Amino acid sequence: MHIESPNGLEQSLRWFYGELGQLDEVEYSLPDGQRICFKSARIELRIRLTENPEIIQTRCRVTLAVTSLDEVENQLIEKLVEYEPMTGLMGSDRRIGTYDPAGNRVEFKQEWPICTL
Repeated sequence: MHIESPNGLEQSLRWFYGELGQLDEVEYSLPDGQRICFKSARIELRIRLTENPEIIQTRCRVTLAVTSLDEVENQLIEKLVEYEPMTGLMGSDRRIGTYDPAGNRVEFKQEWPICTL
């Protein structure tokens, strides 16, 4: 997945996607510009840093699975980041919607252990 961000937000993006989103930063470079790349078992996220980013205004640009929504919520409160708690039809379908430092819409969804009978 590719998104864009203005230059100068590298540290904020590293906190948001690395610490908060629980993704690992990996090396990734291209000759056409500066990028930050994050990866987990399920997603590879490349953020292109540019002077004129294209921020797509959609309902949700990125969905990240985290181990604890409560932990994410506490960190957002601590950093004074606005967010929106959301629920689906099932009680376990909870999400937190917010915007990354560049303005891309992001949702955090709690990962639940797989039940086997």
